[in-house]
Amino acid sequence: MTGLSNRRAWGRFRDDQRGGVIIIAAIALPALVIGAGVTIDYGLATRDRVIMQAAADATAIAAARELSNGHLTDQRLIEVVNGFANRQLEAHDLKVGNAITARITNSNRSVEVNIARPMRNSFPGLLPTMSSGIGVNATATVVGNQKICVVALDSASSEAIYIKSNSWLTAQDCNVYSNSKSPTGVKSDSGIRVTAKLMCSAGGYSGSGEFIARKLVDCPPVDDPLIGRPAPPAEACKAQKLSVIDKGSANARHVLTPGTYCGGLFIGGNSVVKFEAGTYIIKDGPLVVDSNADIRGEYVGFYLQGEKTTFQFLSNAKVVLDAPKDGPLAGLLFFEDRTVTAGREHMIKSNFVSNLTGTMYLSRGTLVVDATNEVAQQSAFTLIVVKKLYLSANPKLVVKSDYRSSAVPVPKGLGPLGGDPVLSQ
Repeated sequence: MTGLSNRRAWGRFRDDQRGGVIIIAAIALPALVIGAGVTIDYGLATRDRVIMQAAADATAIAAARELSNGHLTDQRLIEVVNGFANRQLEAHDLKVGNAITARITNSNRSVEVNIARPMRNSFPGLLPTMSSGIGVNATATVVGNQKICVVALDSASSEAIYIKSNSWLTAQDCNVYSNSKSPTGVKSDSGIRVTAKLMCSAGGYSGSGEFIARKLVDCPPVDDPLIGRPAPPAEACKAQKLSVIDKGSANARHVLTPGTYCGGLFIGGNSVVKFEAGTYIIKDGPLVVDSNADIRGEYVGFYLQGEKTTFQFLSNAKVVLDAPKDGPLAGLLFFEDRTVTAGREHMIKSNFVSNLTGTMYLSRGTLVVDATNEVAQQSAFTLIVVKKLYLSANPKLVVKSDYRSSAVPVPKGLGPLGGDPVLSQ
């Protein structure tokens, strides 16, 4: 009887599966919880990424708008970006854990904003934290009608731009920048006049004079906009230490053709010279246009190669030059060898240098304008990128920005700058 009872009890236990269901459910529950948590976390991550991207976009535009106003220091960039981005994120309950960074790029035309944060964890201690986190970025670029027309690249000199005595610098509808962080990076004397939309110094100003411009300090330096521009290819010498003296006339100019002029090129006496369109490499000697010489060149560019190569326009020399439309020096009137010793002087001493349409790129040298009259006043536009700019005595350097009236191209990185920020794709 006892055996029968035991068999019946065992049968009931074998047929009753309720205990097994409970055991299986207990085993499966953690996996179900983890799966639900992962689903929730990735859903939140998707939502957070959308919010973060919108915040990054809006923040980049806000910072670029500050940049378009011409005054966005590193400190101000941090203030603008952190304040704006955090307000956007806090409005969507993303208050903590945000890593926000920003930088100015593209020769001071763009602001890049990055926002990162860890993924949310619905069950801390149970689910592993996603170490990769969430990251978004946005770049806003200033586009519109602002223009850079003068840049002094020297970052340390006490006189990156020196405007002396009664000199005038007139930058028509464009901006002048000094990269020097010295408190006297821009130096001036009484009697000077600077006219520009914006005069911006990374450091400060010393001296006196009249500034008809929005005058700012602590400006972010302008990266060399032509640093990636390659030098023209080397060629065999076309001439050695060529001197052109007492040749040509107003009705029959003496003609020079493109090529490499080794040992320099001297144009003197009463010579009246025409440069045919193209690239002129002046190598291991100066380019000198002496008193009473008269030169003209349409679509010509000069590459100044070697330690001894500078240009000099001396008193009463008449100079009318337009940079090339195309070729290795497209847009460049002068291009200084980047390997030479810094500090060499390129001189404009003549009162009759009326047209210099194009870009003067002298990244290692000082452009000295020591005339007593207007210089470059008939140019369609003149862009100046130099290590230093020095206006001596009382010249009136006129830097125009009428790009549309000339076929000479404006090199990338110069010319029109921002007004309205737009998101870059």
